[in-house]
Amino acid sequence: MPYLRPVLIALALLAATAGAARAAPNPEALRLTRVGAQAYEQGAVPAAVEAFEAALALEPEDASARKNLALALARQARSALGRRAGEEALALLDRALELHPFRLLYEALRARALLQAGRRGAALRQGEELVARSPQYALGWLVLAEVQERAGELPAALTSLAQVTALRPKDTALARRIKNLRRRAEAEAGFSSHGSGNFIVKYDPKVDAGLVQLAITILEDAYSRVTADLGIAPRTQAHVVLYEGAEFQRVTGAHSWVGALYQNGVLRLPIRNLKRHRATAERVLTHEFTHHVLRERTPSLPIWWHEGIAQFLEDTPDAGRRRRREIAELLGHQQSTSRLIRFGEMQKLTITSVANAGTVKLYYAQALSFVGWLVDEHGAGGLPTFLTALGSGTDLDAAATRAFGSDQAALWKDWLAALSG
Repeated sequence: MPYLRPVLIALALLAATAGAARAAPNPEALRLTRVGAQAYEQGAVPAAVEAFEAALALEPEDASARKNLALALARQARSALGRRAGEEALALLDRALELHPFRLLYEALRARALLQAGRRGAALRQGEELVARSPQYALGWLVLAEVQERAGELPAALTSLAQVTALRPKDTALARRIKNLRRRAEAEAGFSSHGSGNFIVKYDPKVDAGLVQLAITILEDAYSRVTADLGIAPRTQAHVVLYEGAEFQRVTGAHSWVGALYQNGVLRLPIRNLKRHRATAERVLTHEFTHHVLRERTPSLPIWWHEGIAQFLEDTPDAGRRRRREIAELLGHQQSTSRLIRFGEMQKLTITSVANAGTVKLYYAQALSFVGWLVDEHGAGGLPTFLTALGSGTDLDAAATRAFGSDQAALWKDWLAALSG
């Protein structure tokens, strides 16, 4: 979605063009507008909202004052959407639309806020109304497609994206998105759907019903454990798609070493060997559901943190301790030969695109070892404190300091020292 540009119409400018048709604006309102504009440009959006609110109170009928405040509120809503705080974003956008009705961008953002708040039906209606009224508005079609995709309506999402293609025929990223979505739609055509308390599961109707029920049981067990250990829960039901064998790799494009995947808000896994390898399936589904919770509640969390936390939770306590002892020996050797992945590299590495099995193994081992060391050093309450702070908008280093006493780089250095010891 495009960045909200600060196109602020100052009250002073209006006064200069209005001439004798109206009285000079309130000087204090002028000052507050300038303060708000400066704060907005500097990224201090709450301060901008406060200044614009005060200016509007002094000039309640001034259209530019209403638009300025609406713009700042919408930018606050963008920040809330980035944190996946749908209800917060919805309240801000409702106020923005009250001040500046029928602004297309605000309506598109509102559809996304409804989706994040778990109100898919209302999000769908908002998107449909937007494109019906403004069929040339590409962003409206994109948001509608997002809502349709998250609701599992893949053919409808493809139809919406075709409308965007007509408006943006040279958009190569859009072409790739359509290709991937079409591949999924073809694979999932005719799939059945089953809803449980916390999950919506899609599967090939030829799959044994007992396997589907087993997957749901494992998922519900994972929900109870993960949300208790992390101290946070997703705001919406998780979507799960169960594939037969090689279809999983074809649809996801994942490497052969990937046993399951959390992709575009959906947990995807092959189901053929679920019963025979139940223990492995429990670990995999716990791991992938952890990604869902973290994605929903802490969207700014780096992927290597995701992988460390997901691995930490997938094991039983005893199995986890044994696994981390074995990993510590491996990492100690790698450290002595200067082969560990450095902190800066961990931050940047897109692990799903790495084909080298040794690098993948080391990346996951370091992520798990680091998170396990944090819990051992600071207790089980550290992770919930860290994630709750991060989910409320606190930055990574401040959240880490609050939970563990130091920023990320310092904690990484202490972990390395512990490996040497």
